[in-house]
Amino acid sequence: MKLLIIGASGVLGSRLYDDTIKKKWDAMGTFFSHERKGFFCVDMADKSGVHKIFDSFRPDTVALCGGITDVDLCEERPRLAEEVNIKGTANIAEKAREYEARLVLVSTDYIFNGDSGPYSEEDKPSPINVYGRTKLEAENIAREKMKEYLIVRTAQLYGRDYRGKNFALKIIKNMQTNKEVYAADDFYSTPTYAESLSQSVIELIEKDCQGIFNVAGTDFLDRYSYVNKIADIFRLKKTLVNKVLLKDLDLKAARPPKAGLNVSKAEKILDASFMTVEKGLNLFKSELDNASYEM
Repeated sequence: MKLLIIGASGVLGSRLYDDTIKKKWDAMGTFFSHERKGFFCVDMADKSGVHKIFDSFRPDTVALCGGITDVDLCEERPRLAEEVNIKGTANIAEKAREYEARLVLVSTDYIFNGDSGPYSEEDKPSPINVYGRTKLEAENIAREKMKEYLIVRTAQLYGRDYRGKNFALKIIKNMQTNKEVYAADDFYSTPTYAESLSQSVIELIEKDCQGIFNVAGTDFLDRYSYVNKIADIFRLKKTLVNKVLLKDLDLKAARPPKAGLNVSKAEKILDASFMTVEKGLNLFKSELDNASYEM
């Protein structure tokens, strides 16, 4: 297996790289704005750069984990979001097809409007922000351009992150320094541990699965309950957690209030039960306790 991971310095991409190297796969990682030693700098929106890495490595499978995932940044700079998330996906799909490589595209529950989650693979997408729209367009590109594709939708990712950017890490860091945090009790998702997601992506690749699969945590939680679980497991002061409504957070981009994903299809295919938030957070705590990098 020759696996090219686009965006291998992020929370999923870095884990996927480490896990596949342990399995003795021939894996290569790329980064753009967050350098990681041994990886190659590739701007997925730059066609010549994409062509160069493909022609050098000649992969048979490409995992597209990269792109702009900052929801508010996408809203502020929609042209940039389109350039990276849409044009970048098209560049990678075009080259993957040339090499007859399978494309594994990581997507999001933000392609839905959040009226009636958690959502199955068959539910109709209806994004309410720029980020969700660009990710849905990326999915459409994969379906239209690729002979072989695997779209893995996930939600509210947490885990080791060399950039320190995911929501759970920000909450932990703030509460460890006695800063108050604010969490909406009308904003739901299915929080997902990166290690669990990485292992599931690997299994889906090994089983040669095609099409769309939801891979996420099994608990459908509001953000306030999620933050309180983080506080419990990391032994942080719950008095620092303030309950608010989603509208009170004054976010630049609209959020789907009840998104999240139904994972029964993937659980059946993989003959597995995906992870609860409590189990995932406990594993995450053990991981951070033994971390050799700055959070």
